[in-house]
Amino acid sequence: MLKRQRQGEAMYTPVQMEAVIGMFSAADPDEPASTWQTLRQALDHGFQSIDRRLQEYGPLEPERFSLQQANQRLAQRLEHGRFRA
Repeated sequence: MLKRQRQGEAMYTPVQMEAVIGMFSAADPDEPASTWQTLRQALDHGFQSIDRRLQEYGPLEPERFSLQQANQRLAQRLEHGRFRA
């Protein structure tokens, strides 16, 4: 993911997604085509969301990860009800 972000590439290419769906459909040939279309749409939506968020957040800096900061952000989200156990 970091490499793709640095190079300005999307998280996936349509060819990659079709290859994955092709493997799934070959593994379960009795599944109706609508199942694969639903999966295709879900994957497309998910990857577009990842791409959008990476653009919004800017460059990722894993070498600057701080467990304390991550825990503080998590605690704030828990307080605001964004995550519930």
